[in-house]
Amino acid sequence: MKNINGQRDYTEALSATLSFLAVNLLWIFFAVWLLYGIVPVLLFAIVMNHMINRLEARLLVAERRVDRKI
Repeated sequence: MKNINGQRDYTEALSATLSFLAVNLLWIFFAVWLLYGIVPVLLFAIVMNHMINRLEARLLVAERRVDRKI
């Protein structure tokens, strides 16, 4: 998996990983829904969304710091 410049191209692995994650989240959400109802699924989705937003904000702050140093 190397591109023209000799650097690694991780887009194929990232795409496969995200697809695998999506499929697993679907069956986990469905299983929790069957066992406990829709409320825990919604709460889990809200918590996951919050954590993803925190990660995005953290990555943006780190990116700004790198841009300032250059």
